[in-house]
Amino acid sequence: MADEKAAQRPARVVTHFRTSRRTRHAGPVHSLWAFGYDMDNMKARCWYEARLPVYNLDDCSPVNVKRLQAVLQSWLAGAKDSAFALRNAVKAAWFAVEARGDYSAVDAAFWAHTEAEFYDLLQRLIDVMRMGTSDSELESLSQAWLKTLQRTNLALFDKVFVGAGEIDRSSPRRVAKAYEFLRATMFGDKLKQTLNLPVEQVSRKKQAS
Repeated sequence: MADEKAAQRPARVVTHFRTSRRTRHAGPVHSLWAFGYDMDNMKARCWYEARLPVYNLDDCSPVNVKRLQAVLQSWLAGAKDSAFALRNAVKAAWFAVEARGDYSAVDAAFWAHTEAEFYDLLQRLIDVMRMGTSDSELESLSQAWLKTLQRTNLALFDKVFVGAGEIDRSSPRRVAKAYEFLRATMFGDKLKQTLNLPVEQVSRKKQAS
C-alpha cells in the first residue's frame, strides 16, 4: 500500500518535458536541476541543489515500465535501510549509550559512495527493459546492487568513520559488536527480502543441529 505522506508527483514542467514532441525522442540523457532553500519558520537554514537524470522510457512497454518502477522502489528501500543500519552501527561504535547529534555526514557519505553505481545499474536496467527482460536478469542486477550496499557500508565503517579513528579513544569490544551488527544486517535475509531477492531456506532439522 502506498504511503500517502511520501507520495510524490512530478512538477508540471517535468510532465511537459516528457510529453513534448521536441524532446520525446532526444538521444542523450537530459538532467533535472532541482534547488531551493531549507526553510524553518521563515528562516533560510541551508541551500540545496542536485542534478538528476531524466530518462526517456517511451520505447518501453507499460508493463515493463511498471516492472522497472517496482525494481527501483525495492532498490531505494534497500538503500534507505542500509543507510539507517550504517548510521546506527557508527553510533553504537562511537558511544556506549544513546547519543543524539548530527550524523548527516554518515548519510551523505553513504549516498555519495553509492550514487554512481546506482545510476550505472539503473541504465543497465532500462536497457534490459527495452529489450525485453527475464526474472534472472532482474535478479542479477538486484544482486549487484546488494553487493554495492554491502561493500560500501563495510568500507565506510572500517575505513572512514570507525576504523580510521584514534584507537586509544575507542572500545574494541564496542566496535566489534557494532561491526557484527552491521555485517549481520547487510548480509541478512531482511535486506534480501526488501530487494526481492531469494532467501535461502534452512530446514528446521538443520537449524536444530
